[in-house]
This record gives sequence, structure tokens and C-alpha cells, in this order.
Amino acid sequence: MSWRAVGVVYAFLVLLLAFVLLVERRPEVEAPPPEAAPARSLLGIEPSAVRVVVFRRADARVRAERDDGHWRTVEPARAVVPSDLVDAAVATLTAGQVSEVIADDARASDLATFGLAVPTAAIVLKTRSDGGGREVTVLFGAYNPTRTALYARLADDPRVYLVGLNVRYYEDLIFEAALPGRG
Repeated sequence: MSWRAVGVVYAFLVLLLAFVLLVERRPEVEAPPPEAAPARSLLGIEPSAVRVVVFRRADARVRAERDDGHWRTVEPARAVVPSDLVDAAVATLTAGQVSEVIADDARASDLATFGLAVPTAAIVLKTRSDGGGREVTVLFGAYNPTRTALYARLADDPRVYLVGLNVRYYEDLIFEAALPGRG
């Protein structure tokens, strides 16, 4: 190959490189703008703020209390529920878990549509903070039409939320561990 042919190949490569850098270069992708309203969790508190949790389903009840950072099942007597299972159930309702608001002001007639006129289950959480504590009751209703989530609401709040199925899964496991044969 002659020096002239080598020069033509190099010139062609330089032109090709210039074309790629100038013409084919994609603009930098900008980050999407932050959402106007942040996603709402059902409780909007940190999981560590919850000190007592009571799972209720029909006449069955399981109560756990946080003791030294771990959950201890106190009701029913002699029941053993793994601490990390209670942690996981509490985490599904607290900060960091998205719960979509389905209805901002559900009236009594709307509650039946969501299975909340007669809730299937409830979780009562007692929190402790610097300003005292509070008790929050979360009521659970029917599955959504695609059966990928549950309808839920706070006992003192007219909004209806859609929460992930993990909460039902953890609740089932907790009842099975505490009350074998009734989960």
C-alpha cells in the first residue's frame, strides 16, 4: 500500500470521527423534573416510631411490642412470631412505601365499593415520639380489580388508599405463626 492510500484512509477516518462527534452525538438526557406532589405513604412515619402493633382479623388478634429494637409477641400468650416478620409488616405502611390515594373523600356509600364498609382486617399501630404518642388504625378492604393491591384507609381519614399486597402476605404469615391453622 502506498503512502498516498494510507493518507486517504486516515483522512476518511478523521472525517468519519468528526461526523460521529458532531452530527450523531446525542444530546445529554436531562433528569426528569421532580413530581409536583411527593408520593404519599399511608402513615408517613418512620418504622422505628412504631412501638406496639396489633393485627386483627375477625375474632383473631395478634399483638407485638417493640422491646430493645426487636418485636416480642405478647398476645396470644406463648405465640412466637419472628421479629423481622413484624418489622416487614410495619414497613409496608410507613415512610418510603408508596400508597396511592384512590379517593380523597370516600363517603359511606363509597366504602362498600372498596370493601371497607365491613373491613376484612385491621392493623392498630401505637407510636411514641417527643410530643407523646398516638394510635392509628388501618382498615383493609377488598382487592383491586386486577388483584395486585388492597384498598385501605385510616379509621379517622376519609381518603381511600391502594396498598401493595405485601401487607396481606405478611399479615397471613403472622396469623399462621401465632395461631396455627387460623392464618
